[in-house]
Amino acid sequence: MVPKYRLALLAALLLGSGALATHGYSAVSSELATERSLADTAYVGSDACRSCHPDHTESFRRTYHRTMTQEAGEHSVLGDFDSGRTLDYFGVRARMTRGPRGEFWMTFSADAGAQRWRAQVERTVGSRRYQQYLARDRDVYFRLPVAWDITEQRFIHMNGAFLTPDPAEPAGGGSIARTDYDRHVTRWNHNCVFCHNVHPNPGLDPKTGAFDTQVAELGIACEACHGPGAEHVERNYNPLRRYALQLTERVDPSIRNPAQMSGARSAEVCGRCHGQRITSDIDRFLQHGDPFVPGDPLAALSRPLFRDTTQNGERGLFEARFWNDGTARLTAYEYQGHVQSPCGRDPKFSCESCHAMHQGDPRGQIHPERVGDAACTQCHTALAPPAAQRSHSHHDPAGAGGRCISCHMPEIVYGLVTAHVSHRIEVPDLARDERFGRPDACTLCHVDRSRAWAIEARARDTKRAPEHGSSARSPAAVGGEGFAWVSRQLFAGDPIERSVAAHALGEPTATAGPNHRPHALDMLADVLETDAYPAVRSIALRSLRALLARERPELIPLVATYTPTDEPSRRRSSLAPLRAALRRDVELARSRESPAVYPDVGERAQLRSEADQVAIEIGE
Repeated sequence: MVPKYRLALLAALLLGSGALATHGYSAVSSELATERSLADTAYVGSDACRSCHPDHTESFRRTYHRTMTQEAGEHSVLGDFDSGRTLDYFGVRARMTRGPRGEFWMTFSADAGAQRWRAQVERTVGSRRYQQYLARDRDVYFRLPVAWDITEQRFIHMNGAFLTPDPAEPAGGGSIARTDYDRHVTRWNHNCVFCHNVHPNPGLDPKTGAFDTQVAELGIACEACHGPGAEHVERNYNPLRRYALQLTERVDPSIRNPAQMSGARSAEVCGRCHGQRITSDIDRFLQHGDPFVPGDPLAALSRPLFRDTTQNGERGLFEARFWNDGTARLTAYEYQGHVQSPCGRDPKFSCESCHAMHQGDPRGQIHPERVGDAACTQCHTALAPPAAQRSHSHHDPAGAGGRCISCHMPEIVYGLVTAHVSHRIEVPDLARDERFGRPDACTLCHVDRSRAWAIEARARDTKRAPEHGSSARSPAAVGGEGFAWVSRQLFAGDPIERSVAAHALGEPTATAGPNHRPHALDMLADVLETDAYPAVRSIALRSLRALLARERPELIPLVATYTPTDEPSRRRSSLAPLRAALRRDVELARSRESPAVYPDVGERAQLRSEADQVAIEIGE
């Protein structure tokens, strides 16, 4: 209901301007009451929003959405192109330099020093964890095979960002085939363009195959969430309309506001990009662009991908992107987790129940009032008091084990060279996780424990009989039950399982007995030396450094020369001093164990022989 003082103020304004104003207000009121489609409305760009919405413009400028795609320039290119940096990766040297006009170049040379190809950086994609670079060939923008790791401040091959292994060693020596080194060179025009910009249109000519790609704005700006703004800007030149909106709190039909939508429609605004989709009319998207307008049903144009989604009648194409129970295990599938969650059945629940696009830390954009457990206890109010948290979680409410997300949104999702929380909000079910070979919340924290221990502990806490399952393809089937589940995944899992395990071992929230540290350090060093995936090695390196900083800071210099993109012989030599320094600690820890918790060298080799060395297609 509109407060009486606002109605009085509006009436005074209208009386002061006479019958003409009254007639004008009547027209405005009628117009505001008329719903309309924005499908044919023009886009105007975020600069048009600044004069009326300076606070939202400023908060938007602090986000990583704004800088998702940019023209290459002094302030947008984050990589070090000024000092002549190089990246050697399996027989190819990439050199990053500046040109005479300040332009940015990548030059790729073979072992013998012969230049293979050279490209100028025209645009950038990303600005938080790593930054990709686009070059142009006539009407096509294409992604270069080298990116900048913002956290580590170093260049990486795209194999180190995506879940693909090192190139195969060529038989009889020689250089890696260009098609192998350049496997992640892909067109921007019909790929990255769809989620990283406003109103993307690849503009593909079906007859010639040429592109005339257009976007309303590079990056993810105002109209990506609020819809096209031309009519909104034009109509709000009328001061009576602005007063009517401000004083009566009516919904403006000339623009879209996710906060004023139903939970389902609001979540779909985010799900358009944070939930990879498939459409039965891909030709329409490629030729004319994505017609989605915020507030319209997303399902009318496309549907989210799930494990059992088929394409042209073919099954199994997307299975590797999900755990066996259908839970997403890659980023950009957050929307799928949302709709699978019991919380998602609440008609008011949306992404904005926890996130705020114009508030909070840009890293995650969690609403300031929903940080930590408050995101959950805003609805589950009975669990907010510490005593209720302890009774519910069976953990100290002041510790990590007492946090809601630790159990209900475990870090089982790979993306951007780390592990993230799952957006499928669920009740822990270890029997299910055992049955489907999926990581469980318990052993991701209790990293020195087996799943059998976790199942028994859960049964004891909940006072229920333990339930055990089995998986047809699971690292649980390899080795003895004395081995910790996480250590088994670290060697016998597929690339995502190994990434999740490597991440878990370095987390400060990991709990373990006194013998955990030397084994964890030695296993992570083993991964750095032997794993075939540079992304897995990068995560293991981060965890190793974190553990050393907490437990053995004097050993940190021993990994100073290690680089995840080094070839095997160099990795072995650079890690040799660290492996020798850890050996005594491992032997001492083993003498104290009965039975053994962590696999020895021979057992690790057996586990690795069971590993699934497959390139995971992450839908780039």
